[in-house]
Amino acid sequence: MQRFIALFLPIVLLAAKYAGDFQELGIGGRASGMGGTGIAQFHDPATIYYNPGGSFFAPKSILIMHSENFAGIVRNEYIGVILPQRAHIFGLAVQYISVGDIKLTTLPDTTELPGDDNQPYAYDTVGTNDIVLYLEYARGLMIGSDPHRNGPKLAYGANIKIYYRDLVAITGYGGGLDLGCAFTSEYFQAGLAVRDFILAPLIWDNGTRETILPKIMLGVSPVIPFGGINSRLTIACDFIKEIGVSGFSMKYGFEFCFRDVISGRAGFNAGRFTVGIGLAYKKFRLDYALLTHSELSNTHRVSLGYIF
Repeated sequence: MQRFIALFLPIVLLAAKYAGDFQELGIGGRASGMGGTGIAQFHDPATIYYNPGGSFFAPKSILIMHSENFAGIVRNEYIGVILPQRAHIFGLAVQYISVGDIKLTTLPDTTELPGDDNQPYAYDTVGTNDIVLYLEYARGLMIGSDPHRNGPKLAYGANIKIYYRDLVAITGYGGGLDLGCAFTSEYFQAGLAVRDFILAPLIWDNGTRETILPKIMLGVSPVIPFGGINSRLTIACDFIKEIGVSGFSMKYGFEFCFRDVISGRAGFNAGRFTVGIGLAYKKFRLDYALLTHSELSNTHRVSLGYIF
């Protein structure tokens, strides 16, 4: 073990601390309204992003999301689909992140310092684009031989990810591997996921290379039923540990669902308050989340889901 740590630690220390931040914006109106707690939430194709093992328990469904982050500065789009096949499932998702209206400026006289007679002006407007493709596989496991169990309660899965990044001045590509496992019962769900398990590389067209640090994420989600009013309260908490960074972070949230029709949500993500609402009609699901930020303005996130 000591020999393994001695070999592994230098690789971690060389990894770029912020290289993977483009994939940390979050997905889905439901999870986002609950503080971004998705590790133990297995309701729709957002789980492809949060925990590939949890996708086994999600229904055959599609999810489309649009998000205006930080007062519209950053657009975050997502479409995902889950296709169950008996004892296993396949999932496919695409996330698209863009930043527009970036003004490139110069000086009338580039040989002089800026001043009243040499003020910067914009000569072009550009934008950045990030694309992440998720290819997922998950499989269920039976626990014991209890005849009263209705199918698997434990599942595991993996994502293969492919990145493409266009930052105007530089472009790059890369890939990664996410692993996850999930447990579900009538009134409790739990999940464990590792994002970028293999130290995902990013290779830039100028010849440089970055490595995305892995993250270990644990989620728990107890459910409290209120049978008298046909409602339930879901509590969710995620613990995140980034390899090579001291300490850990936590997200937590709540959802009160009335008659499987309307849901109210609230949570905290890195100390910032989130709130959301969900509506269900037959096989359609509509979710909205507001993510507050005191410095970068608020984020509005809407997702629409359909169960086949």
